[in-house]
Amino acid sequence: MPKLIAFNASGYVNTAKEFRSNDPDLALNGDDFVLASAIVLSSYWTLFPEPGYQGTPISLSSDGGPDTDGSYKDYADWNGTQNFHVKSIQFN
Repeated sequence: MPKLIAFNASGYVNTAKEFRSNDPDLALNGDDFVLASAIVLSSYWTLFPEPGYQGTPISLSSDGGPDTDGSYKDYADWNGTQNFHVKSIQFN
């Protein structure tokens, strides 16, 4: 089963959201969030800055991150330059 735990602060702290399925419009359910760190327990996830899987995405996987263990402690670990506002999410 796909699973992603997303945090709104670096270092896996503060508010966490757990995702297990695709969602084309997180804002519709009040689940959009600013991603600052993440732990991917299974699957390959694509996160989009716009509803409907639109915009330039970032990709996270259970074998990605600097230690290839699915842990992304801050935006630099997914080669970003800042935290990422996620409005739709999809797993493969």
